[in-house]
Amino acid sequence: MYRVWKAMPVYNCNTLLGEGPVWDSSEQALYFTDITGQHVWRYSPAVHVCTSFRTSRPVSLVIPADDGRLLLGLQGSLTLTDKRFRSMENILAVEPHIPLNRCNDGKCDAAGRLWFGTMHIHALPHQGALYCYDGSLHKKLDSISISNGLCWSADHTAMYYIDTHERTIRAYDFNMETAAISHPRVVARTVEYPDGMCMDREGMLWVAMWGGGCVNRYHPQTGELTGSVRVNAPHVTSCAFGGPEMDTLYITTARKDLTAAQLAAYPDSGALFAVKLPVRGLPAHTFSIPAWKQPHTRF
Repeated sequence: MYRVWKAMPVYNCNTLLGEGPVWDSSEQALYFTDITGQHVWRYSPAVHVCTSFRTSRPVSLVIPADDGRLLLGLQGSLTLTDKRFRSMENILAVEPHIPLNRCNDGKCDAAGRLWFGTMHIHALPHQGALYCYDGSLHKKLDSISISNGLCWSADHTAMYYIDTHERTIRAYDFNMETAAISHPRVVARTVEYPDGMCMDREGMLWVAMWGGGCVNRYHPQTGELTGSVRVNAPHVTSCAFGGPEMDTLYITTARKDLTAAQLAAYPDSGALFAVKLPVRGLPAHTFSIPAWKQPHTRF
């Protein structure tokens, strides 16, 4: 049965390009980024407080690490920082031979390996890639245009991935032991541009739609559109489940590329939105530092 919900703004942080929401269950807080605005944000719903830290470069992903730090995906590097952002440790140079590329969306699998994509800063087609980092860097897919949504099935046998430029959600067979992906197949083709993505405990995909003003819910086996969350902002960028019961969907949005008329019509663009749903999400996996195969590389 197709259902429709409506998300409401919970904090007007005016992000130019909000992205990468992740729920930190240990803190009961949501982290997310403003890529273009070069900020990492932390939202605590219990006290309704949102704080931010400015980075020196565009920052696309923030993921809690299992040693209590945060992993950041910046333009040019992966970087670890303490949660007060007092110390920054660059652990990997990312595509130093392509200075106009930057990191985009990323998540960790259940083994704590980081999967992240890259893209050209002006979104030129086929300039990026999808990588897996476990202490060594492994290129998994090449000629990617806008690397975006990532998530895995609860049994770790399937990985779902979005290259926004293709307007397609794809599935891959996933080998948990080796991190190999194989047998790509199309889950769904979309009219709008699919962006960030997460999965609920019923195995359904929740996909933010850039230009669509919504987060759509898809069945991963049939591609059926089973529901939608309406968002009063055209550029919906990503989503993540959180809250004490993991039944609140947090949604990031963007002000980037909107005209003055659009901003007047959608003044909440750039805000963090949320909606309570009748389903629960899967918890995010942390970055597993002990799983690294090689020591840190400083530069």
